[in-house]
Amino acid sequence: MAQTALLFPGPGSSLPGALSDLASPDSATVRTLGTIDAVAARHGWEPFTSVLTSASPAPTSDQEHSLLWLGFFATSLALSHESREAKLEPEVLMGHSGGEITALAAAGAFSAADGARILIERVQALAASETAGGAMTVLDAAARRAAGLVAAVGDRSLALAVENGPRQSVISGGSAAIARLEAAATALGWRTRRLAMPYTLHNPQLGDATERFLGAISDLPLRGPRMPVYSPLLKKFVVSAADVREVLAVHLTRPVEFGQALQRLYDDGCDRFVECGARSVLADLVGDVLPLAAHARSLLPRRLTREEFNELAGGRYLSDTPVPSETGLPPVDTPAPATGPSQGAVHTPDTDRPQPTRAADGAEPRPGVGSLPADSEELHRQLRTVYASVLQYPEDVFTPDADLEADLGVSSIKQTEIFARLLDRFNLPTPSADTRVSAYRNLGRIAGLLRSLADDS
Repeated sequence: MAQTALLFPGPGSSLPGALSDLASPDSATVRTLGTIDAVAARHGWEPFTSVLTSASPAPTSDQEHSLLWLGFFATSLALSHESREAKLEPEVLMGHSGGEITALAAAGAFSAADGARILIERVQALAASETAGGAMTVLDAAARRAAGLVAAVGDRSLALAVENGPRQSVISGGSAAIARLEAAATALGWRTRRLAMPYTLHNPQLGDATERFLGAISDLPLRGPRMPVYSPLLKKFVVSAADVREVLAVHLTRPVEFGQALQRLYDDGCDRFVECGARSVLADLVGDVLPLAAHARSLLPRRLTREEFNELAGGRYLSDTPVPSETGLPPVDTPAPATGPSQGAVHTPDTDRPQPTRAADGAEPRPGVGSLPADSEELHRQLRTVYASVLQYPEDVFTPDADLEADLGVSSIKQTEIFARLLDRFNLPTPSADTRVSAYRNLGRIAGLLRSLADDS
């Protein structure tokens, strides 16, 4: 039986105005946001949740600090409340980095107020640490290769902080050491991207910050979660108060093995992954790690009305029905320009959903099984037209050997969606469940996969 996992992203996954159409007066969401603001105020932080619920948000500099470190928590908790109202019933919860705190709060391991306090005390412990200052950078490389580069640079401050999948890792460490690692990665032809984080996270050097953090939250009441929560930090299910305490104890120093955690849930029967956040970051990782049989969507890919959200959360998010078009929510990271490929975003927002009954260039799907052009040049021409139409790139960038992700910045989930359009266009069967479309890195290989499907149909 199909099972659903609700995924909770970490810092950077909130967006001003994202909840403007969902936070109705006297709702559980508004009460939760008020609770988080009150905790922030008690710790000298600027209340900020009005930025999430305003139709015309304009955060102050003080609110931006609160938004970075608490905005993801407030947004995801609000969406978890709203998704329950919309009858979304996941079998398991899982968080990424700070999102583990949100997942535990959503599962009842501690209150929303205590979750906010945990996150505030975490930042304050980092700010007071002698070793937390530094940087974090994303490498487009598997964890094994990234760890090898860390060893080659030879700086004790460097550590593999996050394993996101077969082609993405995150390294944390001192700023100078991170700069040397980035230079070495560039020399190897690996793309890097510096994260906008003022502190290092998930680094063994943070022992002093961990001691201060645990001392500050030692009085908090902890409970076993009321529903299954899987921890990428512990690499196991969190079932007791002792497990919750262990998550907090290793939260700053242990690496996040998120790609392996996704695989574990998939092997256990989860084939639906819903990102409980205002961006599409973890959903993209699902497409990069798991085969086509695993479906992934963001719960709030754009600003939605109440009716649209209820339909999306209630089940339509995994159907072939197109999601309503973009209504103006700001993009994630660096948006792909209308005239060329993206030049740096690790993941871009998933705002262009496929129409299931039409080809990508607006033509009706062709009749007949396996109606693929026999001429290879004609097939490549049609592939260029489809990809250019969806991505708004010029056709000439899609040479047969241009790497869709490394050269053109096309996320794995977007590759999967375009491939679904191609199957409709050419009336081809869906490939086997263990096929990962993102492994077919250029149009030449995509053409070969389509040809093999046509030959087998």
